[in-house]
Amino acid sequence: MTGGGFQSPQPIMTAKRRLLVTGHLGFIASAFCERFRDRYDITGVDFLGWGALERNLADGVTDVRADISDAARMAVVLDEAAPDAIVNFAAESHVDRSIDDDIGFWQSNVLGARVLAMEAQKRGIRMVHVSTDEVYGDAKDASTAWTEDSPIYARNPYSVTKAAAEMMLMSYHEARGLDVVVTRGANTIGPRQYPEKAVPKAVTCFSEGRSFPLFKTPAQRMWMHVDDHAAGIAAALERGVAGRAYNLAPSAANEEYTHVVIQRVREIVGQGEIEEVEDRASYDLRYWMVADRAREELGWEPEHDLESTLAATVGWYLENRDWLTAANEQLRNA
Repeated sequence: MTGGGFQSPQPIMTAKRRLLVTGHLGFIASAFCERFRDRYDITGVDFLGWGALERNLADGVTDVRADISDAARMAVVLDEAAPDAIVNFAAESHVDRSIDDDIGFWQSNVLGARVLAMEAQKRGIRMVHVSTDEVYGDAKDASTAWTEDSPIYARNPYSVTKAAAEMMLMSYHEARGLDVVVTRGANTIGPRQYPEKAVPKAVTCFSEGRSFPLFKTPAQRMWMHVDDHAAGIAAALERGVAGRAYNLAPSAANEEYTHVVIQRVREIVGQGEIEEVEDRASYDLRYWMVADRAREELGWEPEHDLESTLAATVGWYLENRDWLTAANEQLRNA
């Protein structure tokens, strides 16, 4: 299939369409599985690497342990799962770690995406590749928000690998007819985000009476609830045009400085201190994009404003301290 939309090869009244979802024990993929487990028959593939927890497994999802960069293993997994489409969430995604050592980022983010693309093409099925707004670089000097036609200018090893994967997959669409759709998500927060990331890390620090280390230069982000992100990916799967990329971003009202957001997290927790620290290398000061194409072509509309997103997110961590404790324990022992 090379047109628009995800179509099952089965008649309309038969069993649920089958998806292979990679990285299903991580943050955004687990939210996708939780939200859409009744719509799709999902087989999840995860090698339980950095940021993945077994307790993130959504009910009803078939749990398979495999590395997506292992071509022989993935061929077997796909033979057994027989999916109608692949949704690729699996990625190494932390900028600081990519600066220290990026080998694993190339392995998962590029080689893993290639293995999945080869299998999708061989089987004639759709592949949705979940990417990031960070491929655009830094919008601090931009006069207009990024669209899907804005130049790619990744500025750290993590975003470079995501941009490389996108370019590779789009070349396969052009040269080989691969049915691929790319989504570029804004800064996403919500339940089950690994506590190396800002909001769950801040909840941890404030709850434990430790100072949260905040980069001293204020940076702007568009803060999107993970459920809105998951809904956008499902819309791209079902209605996206092959060979197209779609920005997934909340409204402009959800853009805010990190300093303001972390202060709001502290207020919700009810205690804690903030310590300003030196910025990391290649620190992007603004991610700024519009999602007009997703709204017009996919019929997608984010539902959560910034305040409800922050309140729900911080509230979840405070109510699920066992999850946060386990995730922090894994992070300390990594």
